This record gives sequence, C-alpha cells and structure tokens, in this order.
Amino acid sequence: MLPFYKKFAYGMGRFGSSFLLSLAGLTTFWIYGTIFELNWLLNGIAISASFVVIGLTHWLTGYFSDSIDTRWGRRKPFVVIGAPGLAVTGFLLFVPNWFINTADPANEMLVFGYYLLMICTFKFFYAFLLTAFQAWMPEITDEDERPLVSSMQNTANWIANGLGVVIGFVTPLLFVLSPTPGLTSIGFMIVLVFAIITVLCYLPSIALIREKPDIVIPKRSLIAETSLVLKNDVYVKWMFIIGFLSFSYSAITSQVVGYSQSVLLLDSIDKLLPPAMALLVSIMVFLYIWVKLVKKVGKGKPMFYSLLALAGLMSLTPFLGEFSAFISNVLVASLYFVPLAACMAVYYLMSYIVPADIAHVDELVTGQSRAGIYEGFKGVPLNLFQAASAFLLGWFMDYSVINTGSELFGYLWWGPFFAPFLIVSAIILRYTNIDPDFERLKESVGDTGKTSTEVDVQ
Repeated sequence: MLPFYKKFAYGMGRFGSSFLLSLAGLTTFWIYGTIFELNWLLNGIAISASFVVIGLTHWLTGYFSDSIDTRWGRRKPFVVIGAPGLAVTGFLLFVPNWFINTADPANEMLVFGYYLLMICTFKFFYAFLLTAFQAWMPEITDEDERPLVSSMQNTANWIANGLGVVIGFVTPLLFVLSPTPGLTSIGFMIVLVFAIITVLCYLPSIALIREKPDIVIPKRSLIAETSLVLKNDVYVKWMFIIGFLSFSYSAITSQVVGYSQSVLLLDSIDKLLPPAMALLVSIMVFLYIWVKLVKKVGKGKPMFYSLLALAGLMSLTPFLGEFSAFISNVLVASLYFVPLAACMAVYYLMSYIVPADIAHVDELVTGQSRAGIYEGFKGVPLNLFQAASAFLLGWFMDYSVINTGSELFGYLWWGPFFAPFLIVSAIILRYTNIDPDFERLKESVGDTGKTSTEVDVQ
C-alpha cells in the first residue's frame, strides 16, 4: 500500500503539465490562426504533425522506460528530463514574436516553421514525461488504490484544465495586436509562472516515489514487446475506443475557445466567470460521482452512456447561439459546459485506470511488468487519430473561409461533423470488457500456474 502523502504527491504531480497542455490545446489553433494570421490549413498541418510526434514518442518512451535500469529506477530519469523540457518549450510556443516579425505577411512560412518546431518539441517532451510517469501507477499502487489515485490525478488535471479553459477564454485579453502581435505583460507572467509550476509539481514525486524492488525488467526487443501487447484483445479494442473518442475530443479542445468567442460571445471577464465557475464545480462534483459509480457498476457502463451523451451535446453546436435570443449567452454557456464537463470527466478517469488494469493483468499472468509499453504504444493510434482530426479541422476551417468568407460556418458546424466518431467509440466499447475480475484472475493464476495465453483475462 502506498502511504497517503505519496499518493497525494503522485496524484497532484500533473497539475502544471496539465495546465500547459490544456492551454496549448485550447488556444494555439486559435492564436496562430487569428493573432498571428497563419493559414488555417497550415495551422492544422502543424498540429497534425505534433500528434504524430507525440504518438511515436509515447511508444518509444514506453519501451525504453520498461527496459532501462538505473540507480534511480526505470521511470524517474524520464521525469527528471521531461519536466523542464516541457516547461521551456511550452513557454516558447506562445512567443514567436520574440524571434520573427509576425506582423509581416511575407513571414508566414517562418511563423509556420516556428510553430511546427515548437509544438512538435512541446508534444515530444509531454509524451517523454507523461508516458513514464503514468507507467509508474501499476508499479506503485494496488488495484484497489487506483480509483483514489486516479481521482487525485483527475482533481489536479481538472483544476488545471479548468484554469486552462478560463485563461483560454480570455486569450484575446492576453495578446496585443500592434505594433507587433504578442503577449501582454500579464499574459507573459501567466505562461511563465505555470511553466515554473510544471517543474515544481514533479519534484515531490521525484523525491518520494520509489519503484517496487522486485520488478522483472523485460529483455525483449521493441518489436517483440509491441507484438506481445498487440495480442491482448482488450488492449487493442481499447486503443480503437480512445482513438475514435480522441478524434472528436481533439476537435473539442481545439475549437472551444473560438466557439466561445465567436458563437457564444464570451468575450469579457463578467461573461466568462459564471460559465467557468459552473465548469469547475461540475468537474469536481462529477469526478466524485464517477468514482463512486465505478465502484458500484464498473467502468464500462458509465463510459458507454457518457460517449452517447457527449455525441448528443456536440450535435448542438449550430443551435446554441439561437438560445441567446431568449436567455443570456452566459446562462446558455453555463448550461452547456456543465454536462459537457461531466461527460468528458468519465474519459479522463478511465484513461488512467483502464491501461493500468490491463498492464496489471498482464503482470499477474506473465510475472513481468511491461506497463511502459502498454502505456506508450496506445499513444501511437491515439495520436494518429488526433493528427487526422487536426488536419481535418484545419481543412474544415479553411473551407469555411474560402466558401463563406469567414470562420463562422466552421465554428457552428464542427460539432455535428465530429460527433459520429463518438458513436463508433461507444459501439466498440459495448463489446469490450474493461472490468477484469482481479480476484478470480489471481486465483486462476495461483491455482493453475497458467500463462497469459491460457488465462481468460476477461
């Protein structure tokens, strides 16, 4: 059992990195397309390339963090290097005007090159850091502890994401357009402070967390390890579930700022704060509800119905603005973001528990810990789906500008365009068991000594 203070240190460690990722995911598409006037298709290509980078980095980091053996353990060196790398590149992503005259249209390709370089290195360090950090979970916790640790992580993540959303909504207030587009002094301080916090939040885990001393380090090749985990039917289905889910989720995170500004008209602090507070309260309440519900009914049912509900909510994006004729846009936004946050919270919770459970099952039946490759390889299909989503979203916004003369069509209809992929995810989940019976599995392995190919892990 992990002492509570170590659970807290591990669970809350991701606050800073989650804020930076949330802020980048929510704002960079809008910032580079609007503030720095980068062509929307080039914008989508840069984000798409970054998802390819993060996917490959997840995979390779997962393998190497399983395989190396240092006096600090297997995972910790990646955290020590990754945290400051993420902080520096996350900061530089928001200041292209330090190096390029972004006000000159002739420099568009330089802006694109800078954006491509910074967002790809930012995503590299994020995957480098988080793959190893998440692979710690099945090695430092028991299955009964994971919902609590995961809820701690999600509390940190959702507070960070909530702050990221708040900052994202007021992004226009953090930039000046003349004489050269760039961050205001307040915007500069916000990004700098959270870059520093990113490093500080990982220091307790670096200092306190120790891996189990009896872990068997696999000596197989990358191809052999990957081939082995791809024989796990539940794992393969889970990758497709989160792949199709992330296809739609990536569009949500990229569009929410522009949608809020252009359609819901949340363009000032007094309009922003009520929906933002409703979002944060919804996050905290529903994380508690989902954790309790998972203990009673398992993980599959809550996630299945949340996917269907999220698809329905996304389909409403063309029509929400019309309600402002009858009630205030602040109330419209609040009523929309509360269930949206509730549905998305289920995925955040499951994204930690399910891979850890799959890795734990494998460890029980094989006697070897390969949590890194399980955590890492899922990033390949996940981020390829997101790369396709980013490219498609960039094309969709470019199509809107070319054919209608503005981005409004794109901001209105992106929801119904991406919602069907959540239905596909739900259908696959319907035929996937993500609730292994650990007690039965332990008894089966203990009594029969079966291998992973002989034990029914369902």
